[in-house]
Amino acid sequence: MTNHLQAQLSLLQEQVQSLQSKNRHLQAALDEQQVLASQWVERRTRELDAEAMEQKKSEALQNVFYRIAERSTAGLSLYDFLKAVHQLLGELLYAKNFFVCLSHPSQNTVDFPYYEDEKDGETMQRYGVQRSRSMTEFVLRTAQPQRIDAERFQALQISGDITEATGDLTFTSWLGVPMQMHGQVRGVLVVQGYEPGVHYSDDDAHVLVFVANHVGAALERQQAIEAMRESEARYRSVIENVGVGVVVVQDGRMVFANPSMVRIVGHSLEYLLSHPFTATIHPEDVPTVLERHQRRLRGEEVEMNYHFRVITQTGQVRTLELSAVLIPWGHRDATLLFVMDGTARIQAEKDRLIALHQQTALNDLKARFITMASHEFRTPLATIHGSVELLKHYEDRMSADKKHQTLLKIDDAVERMTHMLENVLVIGRTDAGRLEFKPRALLLAAFCNGLVDEMRSAMARQLTRIQLNVELPPVEQQYWLDDTLIRNIVGNLLSNAIKYSPHGGTVLLSVQDQGNTLVFTVSDQGIGIPEADQAQLFASFHRASNVGTISGTGLGLSIVKEAVSCHSGEIHVSSTVGQGSTFTVTVPTRHCTAGD
Repeated sequence: MTNHLQAQLSLLQEQVQSLQSKNRHLQAALDEQQVLASQWVERRTRELDAEAMEQKKSEALQNVFYRIAERSTAGLSLYDFLKAVHQLLGELLYAKNFFVCLSHPSQNTVDFPYYEDEKDGETMQRYGVQRSRSMTEFVLRTAQPQRIDAERFQALQISGDITEATGDLTFTSWLGVPMQMHGQVRGVLVVQGYEPGVHYSDDDAHVLVFVANHVGAALERQQAIEAMRESEARYRSVIENVGVGVVVVQDGRMVFANPSMVRIVGHSLEYLLSHPFTATIHPEDVPTVLERHQRRLRGEEVEMNYHFRVITQTGQVRTLELSAVLIPWGHRDATLLFVMDGTARIQAEKDRLIALHQQTALNDLKARFITMASHEFRTPLATIHGSVELLKHYEDRMSADKKHQTLLKIDDAVERMTHMLENVLVIGRTDAGRLEFKPRALLLAAFCNGLVDEMRSAMARQLTRIQLNVELPPVEQQYWLDDTLIRNIVGNLLSNAIKYSPHGGTVLLSVQDQGNTLVFTVSDQGIGIPEADQAQLFASFHRASNVGTISGTGLGLSIVKEAVSCHSGEIHVSSTVGQGSTFTVTVPTRHCTAGD
């Protein structure tokens, strides 16, 4: 029994020992697992912390980049924009000292538009600096980020890579990264520190590279915006200072007008922009301008250039020359107008045409005068020459009566030439504007009878076949008239009526008193005037096509016309070929007494 118990006890002890051994192994394994678990938790915690830190840095980077992009479109000056970048950069790395370098390879210069340094201050903020072998130039040349401490700086000086560094050089750490613009390295971003604990890492370099990329893109946008502003300013300056009026018309109103347009149309800008665009246009031209404007808006073919008139605020009428095209304005159709004041040019063109017409008329006048002179002067000159020759060679064989007749021929020829020259002189005074109106009290009946007597004496041969009738106002009545002009009127009309009635008939001179006017009528039954010639009847040297061999200068009726005009009167003609002509002259006048 005792042995059996002893054996069982030994077995139990062995089992206990085995269990204790297993327990120790299990505890050791458990301890090992706890250590491993603790290590895994610690490692995982570090990884999560790192991921959280990386996420935080990424969020910070994104936040900074967003704000950089936001600042680039805020209309800041370049300096203020870079100052904002400096402040934002400080949220990502040590950036107490920060500067920006911009390169201009074509000029071999660099600018430092922003430079803040605790030791250099802002004294390094300069423009147009010649490129040199400095640290920023080293970054530009290598196009790589460069971390430089005192030891590397010394090595780069020895190698000759950096030989012209400027500013305070006692930095402990310097970091510069290239900045690309338009696909090329066009600048450098630099941070530096002087404290012993400042050491820039590769991570800092990566951060600054990212910032440089965003700043470069932002500067590209800013430069584009600035270029656009400068371009807009240039174009605005051109539009505002050009001598041509520039107008945009939309929905029937001017939505833009430059200062030249204000000057040209003579109305204020406020008036132009607050009224329909036709408000200043001459009423007679509004329908045409509106019709062309509407056709243009419909896309139909319209003349690009045409003239129209405007009325200025002072009532002056100006002729404008317009050129118009259809353009989009605010996503809707509008008309762009270019307007010039063509008043002076158009008037000059009219004056030129008038002068050309006058010159043509003068040339024609000269030609007709030469023709007239060569024809009309030839006969009296031939008469004078023949008579002189006759007297010179045959005087001793001529009777007294024959000599007298020959001398009368010479006198008549001289009188005829004198009359023609007097007419030419009158026309000359008329063309020069020297034909004067000098009225006085005139006994018209006696004056006209005197003219008729002169005519009977001068044209006795022609009057042998003509019945000359005269109807005049009372002999004692006086009128306020210019006797010289009346002589030109009545004398020329009466002599023409007699001369152009070669087959005889009746010639009538009638003067009717109608109160404030006198009506002179001279009619004949002569050859008449063709209708085609009547339009040019009063032109100098013009003669009707049916005068044949009847002598004349073509000056009489032009003299009559000018004399009537000086009297502020009117002249009318009614004529039928083969039946005769009637000339009616109406002149204003007044009765007067001997004391006037």
